[in-house]
Amino acid sequence: MCLPRHPAVAYLSLVRPFTLVPRFFLIFVAAALFLPGLALAERIAPAKVAPVIHKGVRYIAPNDDGRRAYIEARDVQTNKKLWDLTIFTNRIDPTLEEDVQWVFIKALNIRDGALVVTSERDKIYRVDLKTKTVRQSERPKPRP
Repeated sequence: MCLPRHPAVAYLSLVRPFTLVPRFFLIFVAAALFLPGLALAERIAPAKVAPVIHKGVRYIAPNDDGRRAYIEARDVQTNKKLWDLTIFTNRIDPTLEEDVQWVFIKALNIRDGALVVTSERDKIYRVDLKTKTVRQSERPKPRP
C-alpha cells in the first residue's frame, strides 16, 4: 500500500537536487580558475647564451637538456665539433615535476684563459681549456 505524499515533501524532493547543482558548479569553476597555475607549473624557456670565441674555437651552451648542462667546442672556420664537456648535472627528484627542477647555463665568458660558466642558480664553474677540467669556484663578494 502506497501512502500519499505530503505536498511539502514532494516539493522538497524536486528542489533539493537543483540546489546541489549550483554548488557543484561554483566549486568546479573555482577549481578551474585556481588549480591550473599549480597543476601546470612549467618553467620558462632557458635563456639564449651568447657563444664565446677564443683562439679560433667557438664555445657554445646548447641548453637542450635540463638534466645535463654542457658546452660544445667548435672550430670557428669549419663549425666542426671538436669536443663537448659536461659542466654539471641535475639530480631529479622523481616525486616532483621534472621540468621545474632543470637548471641551465646562463652565461659564458673567457677570463684569464679559462672558460667561465655561470648557471641559472648563479654558481660559477671554471673550465681549464687545456686539460678540460671543471672546477666550481666561489662567487666574488661585492665590495662594500
